[in-house]
Amino acid sequence: MTTADTFRKRLTSTLIGTLLVLSIQACAGEADGRPNGDADTPPPFSFRLDGVPSAQFLGSWKCETSEAQEPDQRTVTRYTYTNPDGTLSVVLTWTVYGDFSGVEWVVSLENTGTTDSPLITELLAADLPLESPVKGPYTLHYADGSQAQPTDFHPREANLTSEKELSFAPSGGRPSDGVMPYFNVNGNGGGLMAAIGWTGQWKASFQCDVEGRVMFRAGMEHVRVRLHPGERIRTPAIILMQYSGERVDGHNAWRKFMLRHCTPHPGGKPPVLPVAASGATIGFNEVSETNQTRAIGNIAAHGLPVDTYWIDAGWTTGGFPLGMGTWDPDPARFPHGLKPVSEAAHRAGLRFLAWFEPERVMPGSTLYTTRAAWLLAPSNLPIDLAYQKDWRLLDLGNPEARAWAADTIASLIGDYGIDIYRQDFNMHPLYYWRTDEPADREGMREIRYVEGLYAYLDALLEKHPQLLIDNCASGGRRLDFEMMRRSVPLWRTDYCWEPVGAQCIEYALSFWLPLHGLGAVSTNPYDFRSGMGANVSCAFDYYTTDAPFWPELKERLDEYRALQPLYWGDFYPLTPYAPGEDAWIAWQFDRPDLGMGMLQAFRRNACKADALRVVLRGLDKYARYTVKNQDGGEAREYTGAQLMTEGIEIKLEARPAAGVYTYEKLDMPVGARR
Repeated sequence: MTTADTFRKRLTSTLIGTLLVLSIQACAGEADGRPNGDADTPPPFSFRLDGVPSAQFLGSWKCETSEAQEPDQRTVTRYTYTNPDGTLSVVLTWTVYGDFSGVEWVVSLENTGTTDSPLITELLAADLPLESPVKGPYTLHYADGSQAQPTDFHPREANLTSEKELSFAPSGGRPSDGVMPYFNVNGNGGGLMAAIGWTGQWKASFQCDVEGRVMFRAGMEHVRVRLHPGERIRTPAIILMQYSGERVDGHNAWRKFMLRHCTPHPGGKPPVLPVAASGATIGFNEVSETNQTRAIGNIAAHGLPVDTYWIDAGWTTGGFPLGMGTWDPDPARFPHGLKPVSEAAHRAGLRFLAWFEPERVMPGSTLYTTRAAWLLAPSNLPIDLAYQKDWRLLDLGNPEARAWAADTIASLIGDYGIDIYRQDFNMHPLYYWRTDEPADREGMREIRYVEGLYAYLDALLEKHPQLLIDNCASGGRRLDFEMMRRSVPLWRTDYCWEPVGAQCIEYALSFWLPLHGLGAVSTNPYDFRSGMGANVSCAFDYYTTDAPFWPELKERLDEYRALQPLYWGDFYPLTPYAPGEDAWIAWQFDRPDLGMGMLQAFRRNACKADALRVVLRGLDKYARYTVKNQDGGEAREYTGAQLMTEGIEIKLEARPAAGVYTYEKLDMPVGARR
């Protein structure tokens, strides 16, 4: 075993020893499964039954265990607690990741009796101290969510103390609306990454106790339910992953974890994110079979180096947004459906991406007028959302409605030859979930809806195993890890095309998610490079054959395609986060597996300094590297030690301006590159 393997095993053992002991000791007993009754070692979750805390009774419940080895070096253990009269069971499903020092768990409760359960309240999927060999003081790093602002995903930090509890919850029921469900608890020499997987209204809190431990609590924001006989519910999922080193080392370990365990793999392979052409320079409701096929023909004729054609909202009967709830192509504009558009794309060697918003139902649409029983109405809308009072939400918690949606959309995907399914969601579902819920069923509609959403997406993927799902939701408002397992955010925010905001968003979101992107509507290098990410969507006037942008866009795309694989690598900020026009901002992406990387630097319009020295990170100090300015000049050779101590100077005389430098490890085995 190598030193690295030994260290990883020690870290894993430490984390598991900290957390698993809380559940294992509570469950461990004699061979007949009797618990040991140790009230000092509760499991890492909690709840109340008729007001009584689970810590007071769970130790007396029978606990049985089962274990299974799963693919990707995962060990899954189920701890099943059953109350003495056999009428309620609680299952803790605990996953240990052998390739990371991380654990994941989810809790489910089932009424196995013949009458309603006691009242379940204060249900927390996580309620435990984050014990760690890493000592404090602790800083909590987190981020704003998306709200279509230039500061979307703004990095935040706060000191953890015993005097104040830090609490978080999203806005309106979408999990990254306003705040992200990802956290980094950083101490002296390392820390813990924490994440919540729940595509609904979660909550989380952090606080140091008097012993200096970080208390972590997380779950749904509100649950107050009695389970009927045979009913079963689940909690949000929780991931904790330990890391050593600096804060950024934790983020890069998390990026690797997300790529391996929380990223879809269509057909069993890593996703190929699109370099897309979008014809969105015309209005949503002006798209037609004629102009879309003409755009594709022009793209092919100019040899534009894209791999996907993107048709967004507006193709349905009724247009966007009034047509939501009618999933028939507009017969005047698409008399043959979307099939001719996808066939044109496929003939040109392109994948076909099509937009849907199946959950929103607008007045006058087909579902609105024919399936009222499937629809949820809102209540208690804030004043700024009052205009949505007549909107409806297709209740994916209703099995009949969910089956219809899955069957209908899956059929359209097949019939129309859709390769990438884009799911949007421009609603605040919390105000629909909480309408007219009985006092002892509060939270039940949200639980069933979120479970139904996962079942719906899983059904699409089961019927179309090669399908890639794009997760939009008003741009970046459903970015929890349960959604990331099923989709990728090709449109990370609805704040688009403005370069300073795009730079800040690429910088900020890359701490938490490895795969995300936006794109460009300008061939100006500063604008285009600002919109680059793990994918791009380029919206230009593809309808005009002799438009002047064609050769410049081809040049920009050729450069981007060579850089695209580097966005999958480790991320290092090279300057502070800077939203102002008077600053530089720069970062580095490093692919140690390829021996390659790049740095991007932007001098903004009011920035007086024409040069910036940056010190690179994550390199082999003994290796030699060639560094090349993508805007010309000879490649220069450095040692890794030079790049990580002296750094390099980036000089941009114009303003605004964008620089891109790539580097390559000279003694990297040729076979390691692709």
